[in-house]
Amino acid sequence: MNIVDEGFFLYSKDFGEKSKILYILSKENGLIKGLSKQNNKKSNLINLDKISFTWRSRNKDGLGYLNFEQQRTNNFDDYFFLIIKASASELCVKFLPLWEKNKDVYNDISYLSMLEKREIFFLIGQYISWEINFLKNLGYGLNIGVCSVSGKAFDTYFISPKTGNAVSYSVGKKYSQKLFKIPNCMKDSFKNEFYDDYLQAFKITVFFLLKILENKKQNFIFRNQIIDYLSSL
Repeated sequence: MNIVDEGFFLYSKDFGEKSKILYILSKENGLIKGLSKQNNKKSNLINLDKISFTWRSRNKDGLGYLNFEQQRTNNFDDYFFLIIKASASELCVKFLPLWEKNKDVYNDISYLSMLEKREIFFLIGQYISWEINFLKNLGYGLNIGVCSVSGKAFDTYFISPKTGNAVSYSVGKKYSQKLFKIPNCMKDSFKNEFYDDYLQAFKITVFFLLKILENKKQNFIFRNQIIDYLSSL
């Protein structure tokens, strides 16, 4: 079979001396991996570079051969932004199944890849928002806008680690040690510099990410670098 598509480069690893296995989030076919024998100069991609490609194999279960052309490089090479793109790429590779199209994940990655150079807190907020949407698209949405008990909007204070649903302070106060407090930055849609709150938001999203995986000790290398950077501010 022969597939022609476009997408975002996520990750590569060496395969022999002259080849690489590439992971791509494609527009029409979801996560794809394939063997590329293009020379190193031509395959010098960074996370979330936009490419067009062909993939050939006898069937989808095969590794397949990839040939690609770079459509667009990323907008700027700020070090912190590079880590953000690497972290999003890493999560896509770890969590998305092969060959499962997901338009929402693809569109969110497209938006993240085209961010313009802005303040650090803006980039962090956009990335955490991406993680929250990523969880939603994986079936683990966080419902923080309405109290799940009273049904009242704008009265939420805690998040349940079991359900991802929110409750008000009066409902959840006696269970507070078992619940997550909703960080102000999440209520504020990440519009302000709540750096300490951002760290709390990261703790909440990683908790739900790990719930999905069988290996609860999974290490997210680039995500940890974001948190280390944030902790130093």
